[in-house]
Amino acid sequence: MEENLLLIDKVLGLSISTDETVCGLGYHDLYQEGAVALCRAASTYDGTSAKFSTYAKTVIRNHLLNCCKSVNTRQRNLPAVSLDVDYTADDGPPPFAEPYTPDGVDELLGRMDTADLLADCKRRYTGVARLGVEAMEWKVKGLSGADIARLYGAKPNQVGAWISRAAQKIRKDIVENLLPHL
Repeated sequence: MEENLLLIDKVLGLSISTDETVCGLGYHDLYQEGAVALCRAASTYDGTSAKFSTYAKTVIRNHLLNCCKSVNTRQRNLPAVSLDVDYTADDGPPPFAEPYTPDGVDELLGRMDTADLLADCKRRYTGVARLGVEAMEWKVKGLSGADIARLYGAKPNQVGAWISRAAQKIRKDIVENLLPHL
């Protein structure tokens, strides 16, 4: 990893526009996210599909793009509150209704449950089923089947087959492990 830290700077310089005025899009925030992605690339690199630097650049770029999308989504969902409202302390609170903004807790918990399930399956499965679980993880993070295929140097229909095999195995495991306990 230490030998490839410059990859983060290269990806930031070529693919990502930093914005110090937005929390999460500053250079240092994105560099840290790039370091996390570099660690992920190092832990998932198989040594056969491409040079590590090529593989790592793709993983870092995709991770940083997902981070930027996430920050932009959070920014869009912030309530707009005018600071120019005139009122005195005797009037009580400002004369506007507080906007309702869904906090996404349920969605986040669902993604955490999915991430935990996929991580558990990834530890237990081998071969095509493991590749399918990895592809599912990338799908959850927002990559398309074509993007995943390019990442693994495979055809998109192969990625679909991997995912199908993994889903079949996960369903079977759920039926075998949960139904007897109900």
